[in-house]
Amino acid sequence: MPGAVLPPEVLAQVIRHLEAAWPQEGCGVILQGRAGEEGTWRVVPLPNASPTPRVAYAFTLEAWLQVCRDAEARQETVACVFHSHVDTAAVFSAEDRQRAAPDGIPLLPGVSYVVVAIQGGRATSASSSDWQQGGFQTVLISSPDFRFENPL
Repeated sequence: MPGAVLPPEVLAQVIRHLEAAWPQEGCGVILQGRAGEEGTWRVVPLPNASPTPRVAYAFTLEAWLQVCRDAEARQETVACVFHSHVDTAAVFSAEDRQRAAPDGIPLLPGVSYVVVAIQGGRATSASSSDWQQGGFQTVLISSPDFRFENPL
């Protein structure tokens, strides 16, 4: 998915999940169908299994394996991992980078990482990070591309 723009309805689903998770970090993945198929995005919210969910996120092994099995059965690929930062900036932090690419090797090559800042239960900003040229390159997701209303 590097460089791809997610459809507004996909971003809205991500925001809905992350705002509902506040005051803890929310997380999940976005799956994409086979190349060339239009409109085949699927948002999969996952429970945050971190022992410190206000400041970190983690998937359980069981949840991750289920996502992978379901994606394979539906001929989908993981396009994006998303999570929120609670009452702080939408920055792909040093910890995020270390967990996504331990020892400088990406665990999920070709997968984007979206971080959404949730302030007081509302999405305020977002960024997307992709592995390029030996490191993560981060761009802000502008508000026309991202819906910052509370859709609930």
